[in-house]
Amino acid sequence: MSKPFPLTLRVLAHLLSYPDTSLRDHMAEMTAALQRERALGADRLEELSALMQHLRGARAMDVESHYVETFDRGRGTALHLFEHVHGDSRDRGPAMVDLVRMYEQAGLYLGEGELPDHLTVVLEFASTQPERQAREFLREFAHILRALFSALLKRGSAYASV
Repeated sequence: MSKPFPLTLRVLAHLLSYPDTSLRDHMAEMTAALQRERALGADRLEELSALMQHLRGARAMDVESHYVETFDRGRGTALHLFEHVHGDSRDRGPAMVDLVRMYEQAGLYLGEGELPDHLTVVLEFASTQPERQAREFLREFAHILRALFSALLKRGSAYASV
């Protein structure tokens, strides 16, 4: 069974990671991967291209500060998906353990400091799975992703395109 646009999922994961110099230096390769795989429509590609141009062209301090303000301050736009469901409750821990087990059964082992519910990790994992499993896995998070999308739109954030 084929994988559901693994390059596109990886590019989206990278676009949601902290926009350090290394990430900004690879925008051309990410753009090429999106164009090569053709998983997204022209409007979405245009939105993502605008985001990438901004990330690459703006002052590093401004881009990094905006990222922190967008994703690290306020639960509505948090990239840790279980925060949207469990907040800081004790229920978050068992859900994270279950997710780590799923990843490990598939051969994915997280690096030190990586949390399994971070959207970048979720997208990376989905990119490694056969299409059916990836779609089912991502479908489990659809309600959270819609809420995150709405919160980003409400803020007028270009990250909503991701």
